[in-house]
Amino acid sequence: MIPQLKLAELLCTRLCHDLTGPIGAIANGAELMSEEGARMQDQAADLISSSAAQAVARVQFYRRAYGRINENGEANIEELKKITHDFFTGSKVVVDWPDTHTDSSGISISYKMGRLLLNLFIIASATLLRGGTLAVRLAAGDTIKSVHVLASGKLVKWDKEIEDSLSGLIALEALTPKLAQAYMTRLLAEELGTSLSWQITAESVELTAYRKL
Repeated sequence: MIPQLKLAELLCTRLCHDLTGPIGAIANGAELMSEEGARMQDQAADLISSSAAQAVARVQFYRRAYGRINENGEANIEELKKITHDFFTGSKVVVDWPDTHTDSSGISISYKMGRLLLNLFIIASATLLRGGTLAVRLAAGDTIKSVHVLASGKLVKWDKEIEDSLSGLIALEALTPKLAQAYMTRLLAEELGTSLSWQITAESVELTAYRKL
């Protein structure tokens, strides 16, 4: 099989899996409205509304994280922040993204770096088994520009296979839908000339992408 085709297939498998929940809930809500009559109308309408919003939020997030929208130019950091907050709305994950880290006059990031940042969110959030906080910080010094995502919670699990995927120690042929996204994240970083690092403690995982200016 063509390597690029396999990676695309694995990412599509993961994407469809993540969209099945909210879309299925919309279908269930519609079924309730048609079968239960007026008694369940309000409950079904609420289910459809919340599930539809969740599905839209996921599609918008994955479109920016997985899709190739713009090759050049600066990302709208406020927009990235909103997409991220919407994505995690209703989950056990709270996003800590201060306004001071959305000010483009202090730091700007490219479309590609923004895409990389969203993928770091996906990896970091998966380590929070019981929910927690995702804190994002953007920094620029004289020689290095970096983005940091810190996942912290009561139960954090760092998967060695994810680390191996980010490190390039897993071959494409051995990938699974679970590992494909981390593998793509490494490819994005390489395309940007960006280095990835991580620090793991009992209650936190910090992912950093940095590049020399």
